[in-house]
Amino acid sequence: MEEDKFALVERIIKDIHVVLSKIAELRAFEIIPVDTNFRNKSPVLYFENCLGLESWCIKHVYMYCYSEIMDRYCSKARRKEFKVCSLNSERMIKLLNVTLLLNPELTLLWNKRRILVSKCLLDKCSELHFTKLIISRKPKCNDAFAYRRWLLESIISDERFLSYNIQEFVNEELNICTQASDKSPNNYHSWNHRLWFLNKIKLLDKQFDVHAQFIKEYIFSEQWTERNVSDYCCYHYRQFCIKNIYLLNEESLKKFSTANNLNLRKVLIRILASNFPNDSTIQVSEENLLSYSESNLVNLLFFPSVKSCYCVMDNVSICHKLEVIFHELSINNELIRFYKHHETLWYHRRFVVHEIIGIIHEYFCLTKNNGVLIRNTCKKCTYDDEREKQAKIVRYDSNCMYSSVLFDVLLNHEKKFIEEMRKASDNYADRHEKYLKCIKGFNSMM
Repeated sequence: MEEDKFALVERIIKDIHVVLSKIAELRAFEIIPVDTNFRNKSPVLYFENCLGLESWCIKHVYMYCYSEIMDRYCSKARRKEFKVCSLNSERMIKLLNVTLLLNPELTLLWNKRRILVSKCLLDKCSELHFTKLIISRKPKCNDAFAYRRWLLESIISDERFLSYNIQEFVNEELNICTQASDKSPNNYHSWNHRLWFLNKIKLLDKQFDVHAQFIKEYIFSEQWTERNVSDYCCYHYRQFCIKNIYLLNEESLKKFSTANNLNLRKVLIRILASNFPNDSTIQVSEENLLSYSESNLVNLLFFPSVKSCYCVMDNVSICHKLEVIFHELSINNELIRFYKHHETLWYHRRFVVHEIIGIIHEYFCLTKNNGVLIRNTCKKCTYDDEREKQAKIVRYDSNCMYSSVLFDVLLNHEKKFIEEMRKASDNYADRHEKYLKCIKGFNSMM
């Protein structure tokens, strides 16, 4: 009876190996819930480029393969005798394939595959397809994503990679991440892998239009967050995209605005005009603001400040950053109004507020260290008396920061929004107010 069982398991291993020989065509792997072998046929199923295995045989197949791997290839006594080569690796590969398909959370077995790849006994592209099968069933498998990153690192660093269709290569990787995120909500592993991959693609700036790809990713993340408002993993990825959108040049920024079908300047000006401080010195309508250049608009927003540092700031870059982050603030407003009581949206709002304050700090060359504002060392200015006046400079710049028009606009906007959501019985409005008072130092202003 035992011999019949072993013969059946060997047949299953062989059938899976035959299907995996078509690895490039396979799209997914699944366990099919079947209690008994009532058909008296092989439990290995292959249909429309999908591999399946009936559940009744899982226990027997897994224990058989796992036990043989541990006894023959992983025990200390046998490890010295076994040498990885083409003659004795075929059996090991078959067993690894089956075992990892059934239980991919085995780091030791993934390390065995790394050895086989480094010995050129497994093809890197085929291995990418294999991990795709694993992720199709286990979208949160960290070991599969880690192994995939190891493969991608090797492929991208290879000189032959430049002969690849890079756009197709990028699309394939991002599609796998999207499918994993679709199958499993709050999938930190897939979003983290996506972020890592985009950082790798940055290095291919000369061979690939990275800016265009980040525009696509920004749009994709906006569409995703609108459908999955409680998935903070995606919001973390979106924050990464926003910081890369900051780096777009003027031509790329125009493409970004066209792709999003919006006017970023109008969004910024609408928020500014409705939240200007009640000060007779500022009497500018939305129509007039639209005619302002980037430099004039930035000068208005940081009025009435005079920088103690004599370096010329890149007002165009600062204006572009403000356009992007205020657009994000506008989106966040609408989502919170529509989806009440979602903590994730309020956490993302903290990021937006933090970025706006960061832009103000950048303008005044300030940074926060242990809760205290300090002056950054200016690399361009070399005044002898700068150190002597450091304390006065910090005091002056921090006062200018809090009295600037942009800071007043942010403060007024947050006050109005908190009050609006408080009336709508959203308890997170009170928590956001506490965050602004206790963490951002707005205590004496709200």
